[in-house]
Amino acid sequence: MRAALAIVRLVTVAAVAALAPGCAAHSPTTPKRVPDVTGERLDVAENRLDDVGLRYDTIGGGDFGILVRSHWVVCDQEPEPGTRDTRVELYVERDCDDW
Repeated sequence: MRAALAIVRLVTVAAVAALAPGCAAHSPTTPKRVPDVTGERLDVAENRLDDVGLRYDTIGGGDFGILVRSHWVVCDQEPEPGTRDTRVELYVERDCDDW
């Protein structure tokens, strides 16, 4: 029984060690190139940022907040597209006519 438990522990440690280097590529502390998501629907913009490995905060959404993400448009973002960062702020409205 002890031998089986030791093998399970060894396999677990080996699996964690093998996966650890891959985690650095998507680490939230590794700056990534920020894509331009202005003018895109919020759900599309969030998917693009997820694909790149960037975290984001959404600012706006009116009195009731954002209930249906595809009904909102990203009117502005910080930082500017093309810069490198770990987090993006998305400023959303129903439409961007007033921006």
